[in-house]
Amino acid sequence: MTSTEDSLEQVTSVSQLSDVQPDDWAFQAIQSLVERYGCVAGYPDGTFRPSRAMSRREAAALVNACLDNLSNRFATKEDLDALKALQDEFAAELATLRGRVDGLEARVATVEAQQFSTTTKLVGEVIFGSAYAIDRGGADLTGPMNGFEEDRFFLAQRTRLNFDSSFTGSDRLRVRFDINNVPNLGNSTSTNMSRLSFDGRGNTNVVLTELNYQFKPAENLKIKIDANAGEYQDNVDTLNPYLKSDGSGSLSRFGRFNPIFRQGGNGIGVTANWDITDQVELSVAYLADQGQNATGAGDDIANPRGGLIEGSYAALAQLVIEPIENAKFGLTYVRSFDEAGNVNVTSSTTTNNRQPFGNGLDTSADHLGFQTTIQAADWVNFSGWVGYTFARTSQANATDDQSAEYLTWAGSLQFPDLGFEGNLGYVLFGQPYKIQSASSTIQNGVAGVLANIDDANPGTSYHLEAGYKFRVNENIHITPGVIWILNPEHNNNNSDVIVPLVRTTFTF
Repeated sequence: MTSTEDSLEQVTSVSQLSDVQPDDWAFQAIQSLVERYGCVAGYPDGTFRPSRAMSRREAAALVNACLDNLSNRFATKEDLDALKALQDEFAAELATLRGRVDGLEARVATVEAQQFSTTTKLVGEVIFGSAYAIDRGGADLTGPMNGFEEDRFFLAQRTRLNFDSSFTGSDRLRVRFDINNVPNLGNSTSTNMSRLSFDGRGNTNVVLTELNYQFKPAENLKIKIDANAGEYQDNVDTLNPYLKSDGSGSLSRFGRFNPIFRQGGNGIGVTANWDITDQVELSVAYLADQGQNATGAGDDIANPRGGLIEGSYAALAQLVIEPIENAKFGLTYVRSFDEAGNVNVTSSTTTNNRQPFGNGLDTSADHLGFQTTIQAADWVNFSGWVGYTFARTSQANATDDQSAEYLTWAGSLQFPDLGFEGNLGYVLFGQPYKIQSASSTIQNGVAGVLANIDDANPGTSYHLEAGYKFRVNENIHITPGVIWILNPEHNNNNSDVIVPLVRTTFTF
């Protein structure tokens, strides 16, 4: 006999059932079923619960247990006749139970025969992306942007395969392969401000894009080791839960999270996340951009130092607090160092000014970030960030003590289950990294033109974006939307760039 509340255990004597007494009207029947036929079970607490109602399915299970025991026991003709009548009465239920057991055995056999691995699970994602990059002002752009001669239309894909293995149940080894021919729109629009969240290399080469291992040495401590292409946004809380994912969140690269988390991107290192309490989490991390390279002399761009310690790196510390339910606040600090030849202060969120002192000088920076996410109601969530960066040269051959300060910010509203369960609508508005002040002339663009701050940034760029994720089913969703970059590269002379697009995501 089975129960939905407790697991039943076979008993061999009626005396094991504390709530069955000799003066009970059914005592003799229960004693006979227990001691003569061995087909009654009790609850783990030693009770039989004789007053509890029995379903027909439970009665069928009891009859089936008696029949199994009688096959190896002596029984009178009366016993057999009684059980035959019971068997006829519960024939349908017995057939259902046996069918379920047979079905489960068949499914287990199929899984065992076809499973990929006893320790590894394959998780896949395929994205079809189509966009139409529009130069709103035509091809007669002025200023540092080159413009593009005609509107750009494309249809491309990204295929991603994750092989996740676990050896203890609380750890994970991930190996990820990507095929991504989605173009970087920064190449055609002359501004990285127009980049998509899921863009890639623009070819169909298979690339190992993740190799990492995470484990929990303590219940409230998680350690992650990145051996290839580590990203802080995958390792710490970015406080932008609805838009963080490149496959199901923001359509733009900028809209996913505070750009501070892109420092040290594609690096090698380690991250530790410590849940101090249920409301407080502390994260510390280190990623080296060129950790896989052997250390060189470091005399110039052609002979970089590289390595895990001597080359480019980013060290992060973050404190996340949830003072009330559904409201989080995060303070983030990143110390970055970009070796000459590998300078990218803004992590490619802009094209100009990401190398404010040129690519030939070592550049260090202190990045400060504040992030928040507030679920005001079931149907609306607010997320936003502010980032401020202090960059400086850190090389003896610099012409003077050069420094620059950057500001970026954004705010967004997300509307979960808009229209139907699983859907998501969102709007986002913000400012990509912009140099606020500089101690001397800065390099404007990758061409190496020197300019003062007013000439380099004669305006302010704004990023406007809206999208709606429509859930087709559990494994497919479609997200149409539009990205609008006003005054690209912080230049009022540059024409706006508009990118309407559709992203279709398949998961398996």
